[in-house]
Amino acid sequence: MYRDVVQWSKIRNRILVKGISRRQIVRETGISSKTVSKMLVHTHPQLPARRKRNYSKLGPHTASIQRMLQENVILPPRAKLSVRAIYQRLRDDEGFSGGYNTVADYARSMSRDEDCIWENVYDVLMTLDKKRAIDFLSLAGSSSQRIIE
Repeated sequence: MYRDVVQWSKIRNRILVKGISRRQIVRETGISSKTVSKMLVHTHPQLPARRKRNYSKLGPHTASIQRMLQENVILPPRAKLSVRAIYQRLRDDEGFSGGYNTVADYARSMSRDEDCIWENVYDVLMTLDKKRAIDFLSLAGSSSQRIIE
């Protein structure tokens, strides 16, 4: 996925404002014509679409994972189950034959913890130019200060 925001803006400007042809841009930059077309449709690079995973081996065990994650919410921090512990319980108690990464990916997609939120914020910030990202962060900081007060 092409994510250089500065070059994205320059190419849009050259085509839309200065009237340089798409073919000329493709020749000069080496960027595919399909990507240049996307640049004209969108003002900023878009985040890649997340693919939907098929958890075929995990299917019969998803209810157990969800139950363990829900129990984790009410447990004190020291007693919470790690993803590795959840995987080991599935493997030992329920006969799960899949891999650790399958369980980890599924548990991560099911949990609503703070890390996932910050990963999403980071992805959004990467699509913004520097000035807009700083504006976003300053607005987020001032609104969180109001909540604390």
